Amino acid sequence: MNYCLDKSGKKWQNEQMKRKLVAAARSQKSKSKPSWPCILRRVYPSGQVAYQIGVMINGVRIRETFKTRDEADTRAEQMRVARQNEGAAAFALATDVRVEAAKCIEMLRPYDATIIEACQHYVDHVLRYRTAPSIDEIVEKMVADAGKANRRPDTIAELRQRLGQFAADYGDRRLTSITFEEVEQWIGAANSPRSRINRRRKLGQLFNFAIRRKWAEENLALLVTPPDNDDQEPGILSVEQCARLLEHAGKFDLASYVAFGLFAGLRASELERIDWSKVKLAERIITVDASASKVRSRRNVEINDTLAVWLKLCVKKSGPVVNPVNFLDRRKSLATAAGITDWPHNGLRHSFGSYHLAIHNDDLKTAFQMGNSPTMVHRHYKALVAKSDAERFWALAPASAANDKIVEMKAAIA
Repeated sequence: MNYCLDKSGKKWQNEQMKRKLVAAARSQKSKSKPSWPCILRRVYPSGQVAYQIGVMINGVRIRETFKTRDEADTRAEQMRVARQNEGAAAFALATDVRVEAAKCIEMLRPYDATIIEACQHYVDHVLRYRTAPSIDEIVEKMVADAGKANRRPDTIAELRQRLGQFAADYGDRRLTSITFEEVEQWIGAANSPRSRINRRRKLGQLFNFAIRRKWAEENLALLVTPPDNDDQEPGILSVEQCARLLEHAGKFDLASYVAFGLFAGLRASELERIDWSKVKLAERIITVDASASKVRSRRNVEINDTLAVWLKLCVKKSGPVVNPVNFLDRRKSLATAAGITDWPHNGLRHSFGSYHLAIHNDDLKTAFQMGNSPTMVHRHYKALVAKSDAERFWALAPASAANDKIVEMKAAIA
C-alpha cells in the first residue's frame, strides 16, 4: 500500500497505529484476566501486603482479604463460577454462615465428602429419630406388649430383669445414640458366658422391637460376636445324691417335683404349669400341653417303671403337680437335708438325660422324652455317666416297693 503523505501526515498515521495496538493489547489483557470481581492490592502501614476482593451483591458489599494473589485469584474464580451457576443467591448467605460452611468443608475434605452428603446423613440418621422414645420408655413398652401378647410370666420377668439392667445404665438416652462399643462393653460385662449370651439375645430383641417401630435403624447387638460358652457339660447329680433327694423330698412336699424331674426329665418351668389331670398313670402318659411347654409344642412323655413306682406314693386326681407356695425356700431346705451344697442348674432334668441315654443308648428316644433334638441330646449327654451307674439310678425305688428288679434306696446310698 502506498501513501503520499508529508511528514505531518506520517506522524498522524503512526499515532493512529499506536492507538490501535494499545487498544488491542488492552482487549487481549481484558480477555486473559476477568475484570469481576475486582482484586485490589493493599499495602498496610506495617508493610504487609494483602489482596482484597470487594463485590456488591443485592445492595450488600462483600469483602474478603487474602494473604497471597493466588488465594485471591482462586476465590475470585469460585465467585465467578458460583455467579454463573447460581446467580446472586450464591452470595446472599450471611458472613458467619459462609465462614461456618468453609470450616465444614475443611472438616469433610479428608473424607472426600460434601456438605450436602453430610447434611443428608445427619437428617437420615439423627434428626429422623429425634422424637423416638428413650430407652427407659421403649423397655416399658416392650414389657407391656409382651403382657398383651399373653407371654408367660417368667418370660416377662426375664425381659424386665435383663433389659431393666440395660435401662439402668442408658435409660435416659435414645437407642440411636448408643454406639457399638457401648453395646459390646455392656454385653461383655456379664459374669459368665451364659449371662453374656442372654444379654446379647435380649438386647437384640430390644433393638428389633425399636426397629419395627422406626425408633432405631440397626441392631447393634447382632454385630457383637456371640460369646463362646465352651459347650460346658451340664451339671448332673450322682446316684447317691438322687437317692438322698428322694428320701427327703416328701418332708418338704416335693416328692412329685423330684420324681418328675429325675425320672421324666421335665423342665422346671413345665412342672410349674402341669396339672395332675394331665398325668395318666394307668396309660403311662404325661401330656405336656403347648401352654406348659417351653417351646409351645405339645408332647407326650412316657411314664417308665421307675417313675410309676414313685408316683403311686404322691399321685392326685387334680391340682398343680408342684405346690408353688414358698417353693424356692422348700427346695433349698430339701437340698440342705440331702447334703447338696451346689445344686446344678436344671440338675434334675440333666440327670435324667444323662442316665436315660446311658441305659438306652438311643439319642432319638431320649430326645423324644425330653422334647429336644437328637443332636443336642448327643452333644450334651453322651458318655457323661457309666452304664453301671445308670443301672443303679433306674433301680432307685422306695424300700417298700423293692423287688428282684429294683434296688432299695438304702442299698443305692451305700
